[in-house]
Amino acid sequence: MKPLGLLAAILVLGVAGAVFLLAPRTPEITVTDAVLSPMGSSYALTAKIDNPGGPDRLIAAGSAEAERTMIAGTDRADVMAIPAGSTPSLAMDGAHGMFMGLPEDMAEGRLVPVTLVFENAGEIATRARVAAVEMDHGEKLEAGDEAPELEMSVTADGDGWAVSLEVSDFVFSREAVDGPHQPGVGHGHLYLNGLKLQRMYGTEARIGMLPTGSHEVRVVLNTNDHRAYARYGQPVAAVARIEVD
Repeated sequence: MKPLGLLAAILVLGVAGAVFLLAPRTPEITVTDAVLSPMGSSYALTAKIDNPGGPDRLIAAGSAEAERTMIAGTDRADVMAIPAGSTPSLAMDGAHGMFMGLPEDMAEGRLVPVTLVFENAGEIATRARVAAVEMDHGEKLEAGDEAPELEMSVTADGDGWAVSLEVSDFVFSREAVDGPHQPGVGHGHLYLNGLKLQRMYGTEARIGMLPTGSHEVRVVLNTNDHRAYARYGQPVAAVARIEVD
């Protein structure tokens, strides 16, 4: 028969272990579908980011195989906010990574170790597949006076932000996406400080809780085949700025 003191200690440890097992884990950011696409002598990194937790910031993207890396496609790389509960993407029509000085034998399909660094989540490691096709920064469809018109408002909504659009001469269509171009039909791309947050198939969207600072919200109207509608060379877009204390 065990001494009472030892038995009590075992019971305490058992209860503590049960509490530990039942305690919810903090959701972690995951990075998937990472691809390195050639752009001249450099490579562009695209990837999907899933943040089921609170607000964060993307600080850097790197690889032990690259001589130099940077976040490109935005002039707000210093405030690359990741909203709470969001699934943004590094994409060629927005913020993306640029990797310079990678090895010369970058054959299609090769897997390259890549690390994204977040302010709160820390370093998230993944592997990026090398693609064969050279990427561009997205095409435009020049519509001139026939281009749709777009206005946007962004208002506080609980711990997040509500995005509301007003459009003229434009119809949102989820069913037509990836199909042939139809004049005045398409979807929107929603960006935060240049980072692509999501597609919009209607006039309403929500941005989750954000880290403190000044943030730029931007929406661009796109065709079914993912070209930005343009009026005399400029994308049909609306911009709003929000401040988070």
